[in-house]
Amino acid sequence: MLVHEVFAQIFEGEVKNVMVCENYPVADYLTKMVFGDTAYAVNISQYSVGISDKYHDNLFWRINKETGEEITINPLPTQEQEVAQLKAENEELTLALAEIIGGAL
Repeated sequence: MLVHEVFAQIFEGEVKNVMVCENYPVADYLTKMVFGDTAYAVNISQYSVGISDKYHDNLFWRINKETGEEITINPLPTQEQEVAQLKAENEELTLALAEIIGGAL
């Protein structure tokens, strides 16, 4: 059970603010109250985004200061994804170790 979530407040394709809120409807309502009817909230629990980052095409973007290009901000893995990855790596290492020492599992 989540106690709270983190949301970006999006207006005109830009992250205007980041806030912690108990759920999406409240976050979206507050965003519209502050920035107007065209603004909306987006859950960023898996994204490392900040004020002035861009949001379009259902993706977050950051502007490269040197080139001016937009760079996609990829989501961070969920805890479940990290655990699955660690289990797979552990299994591979266990098999490799068993092969090195000549044992079988």
